[in-house]
Amino acid sequence: MKELPPADRFCPTRTASPYWNESAWFSFSIPERGLHGFVYYFFRPNMGLLIGGPAMWDSSGVHNYDCLYYDFHQLQAMPKDAEKFNFIAPNSLSVKVAEALKTYHLRYDANGFKLDLEWQAISEPHHFLGMEIEATGASSENRLHLEQCGRVKGKIEHRGETYHIDCYSLRDTSYGVRQVDNAGRGSYFWGILSPDTAFHTMTMGDGEEQKAVGGFITRDGKMSTLVRGTRRILRNGRYTPAAFRFEGEDELGRKIVVTARPKSDLLFNGFPRLQVIWSLLEVDFDGQTGWGDIQEFVPAEQFRQMERTR
Repeated sequence: MKELPPADRFCPTRTASPYWNESAWFSFSIPERGLHGFVYYFFRPNMGLLIGGPAMWDSSGVHNYDCLYYDFHQLQAMPKDAEKFNFIAPNSLSVKVAEALKTYHLRYDANGFKLDLEWQAISEPHHFLGMEIEATGASSENRLHLEQCGRVKGKIEHRGETYHIDCYSLRDTSYGVRQVDNAGRGSYFWGILSPDTAFHTMTMGDGEEQKAVGGFITRDGKMSTLVRGTRRILRNGRYTPAAFRFEGEDELGRKIVVTARPKSDLLFNGFPRLQVIWSLLEVDFDGQTGWGDIQEFVPAEQFRQMERTR
C-alpha cells in the first residue's frame, strides 16, 4: 500500500512528552430533526491511551447521561498496532482510511447503538495557522492541525429507529503536544452551503466580542485563509449564545458576514478544566441558509460560577 501522507498517520517524529496528542473528529447531523453528533477520538501514545467514541443528541437532552447516545470513552488502552485512521477500539469504534485525505469509514456497534458512515472530502484540507496555540495549550513545534470539508452518508440504528445520515460535514485532525488545563474562552464554528461555499473559524476572548485566530473562507470553489474576523453576540442563550454575528476577511480581500443560531446543545466534558458546549449551528451567509457546528468552550471554573450565579 502506498505510504499515507502525514495527516493520515501518526507523526513519525513525536516527542517523549506524556501530553503528545493525535486527534481526529468527524461531524454528522440531521438538521431538520435538530439532531447532531460526532465521532471524535484522540490518542495519547506516550500514555498508551485511546480516548473517544461517538455521541448523538438533539434538543431532548443536554448532558452525557440524558442525550440520545454518548460513549466518549476516557479510559481505553491503545490497541496494539493501531494507526491513526486504521484501528478498532475496545469500545468497538472502528476507523479506516479508504483513500488518503479523501474517504474514511467509521463504524461502531455497542450498547444497542450501531453506526456505519462513510465520510468523503469535497475540498482540500486547510491547515490551521493561528494564535490558538497559546490559547488551547497546543505546541508550536512539531505540529499539524487541519480542517477539511466533506459529506458524510450512512445510517445509525438505535432503540429500534434507523437514522439516515446524508449531510455536509467538517473533519479535523491534529498532532502535537497538547495540554488544555489553562485554555482560554473561545468558540470554534463553521458552516457549509455547498462544495463551493463554506467557512470555518475559531475566535477567542471574554465578553460579548471575540477575535478570530484562524480559519478560512471558501467562495466560488476557492479557499483562502482568514486574516481577521470578529464575532459579536446578538442574543444570549442558556449555555451558549442564542444568536451571533461573525464578520471576517481572507487573504484575497474577500469579506464574509455570517449570522448564526446554535441548536440542540450538548455539555461535553471531554477535557479537564474546560467546559465545551457543542451544538448544531444554523448559518446565514452569501444570501443562503445552511448548517454547521459550534463548539463553545469556557474554562470550567468560570462556567461553574456562571451557572451558580444564574
